[in-house]
Amino acid sequence: MSEENRELTPVELTQIANQLNSQVSQLNLVVKDLSDKLARKEVENSQLRAIVTQITGQQKAAGDVQSEEE
Repeated sequence: MSEENRELTPVELTQIANQLNSQVSQLNLVVKDLSDKLARKEVENSQLRAIVTQITGQQKAAGDVQSEEE
């Protein structure tokens, strides 16, 4: 019987299942890490957006005051 067509023993199937389960666990950790990084970046972006909005609002208000004075 060729290697590709032979039946796997229960022990071999268990080993394969354990290896795959280990890989899934590692990938879950990677996904969790990336999710945490993404969440931190979203918070940072939100804070930067608020700062930009505040600055542009102040500049607009200053521009409005200058326009009224002219």
